[in-house]
Amino acid sequence: MKIPFALSSAFALFLFAALPLSAASAANLKELDTRADGSRVLNMIVHDTPRAVPAFGFVDVDGNRHGLDEFRGKIVALHFWATWCIPCRAELPTVDALQGELGGPHFAVVPSSVDRDGAALVRQYYDDHGIEHLTVYIDEGMDAARAMLVNGFPYTILIDREGREIARILGDRNWMEPDVLALMRKLIE
Repeated sequence: MKIPFALSSAFALFLFAALPLSAASAANLKELDTRADGSRVLNMIVHDTPRAVPAFGFVDVDGNRHGLDEFRGKIVALHFWATWCIPCRAELPTVDALQGELGGPHFAVVPSSVDRDGAALVRQYYDDHGIEHLTVYIDEGMDAARAMLVNGFPYTILIDREGREIARILGDRNWMEPDVLALMRKLIE
C-alpha cells in the first residue's frame, strides 16, 4: 500500500517536532550555539546524529559505583575535570552554579574527576571552595575519560535523554553567562 505524500510529509513533520534532539535537529543545536553576530556561545562540536555512549562507571565518595544509566530521562552535562587543572578550577564554580540553577528532574551535571587521589581529595576541594551543588564522582583510572575519547580538561559532553552523546565542549566556560544559560534552558525544554 502506498502512503499518500501529504500523510507521509505530515508524519515526518510530527517526528521532527517530537524529537528535539534527533538527528534532524543537529542543525537546531548548532543554531542555538550561534549568536546573532556569528560568534559561538559554547563552541560545541555538535554531532549530526546522536552517538551511542560506551558503558563505564564512576565512584562516589562512599565507594559506590554509578553509571550514566542512572540519569536516563535527563539531559546530562558529563563534565570531566581535575583539582590540579587550572582552567578546571577556574570554571568549577560556574559548573556548580549551573547545577544549582538548572539541576533537577530534567537536567544534571555529572562531574567526573580524574584525580588519582580519590574522592576524599575532591570532597575536600568542594568544601574548601564552596562547591555546594555537585556530587563527588571519581573516574578511577580515567576509564570513562578514555572510553569517551576525552583529550583535555575541562571537557564537557552533552548527553540526551536516551543516553546518547549529542555534543562536546572542550575547554573552560562561564556556564552562568546569560547566553549559555539560555542555550541550556532551550536544550532542556
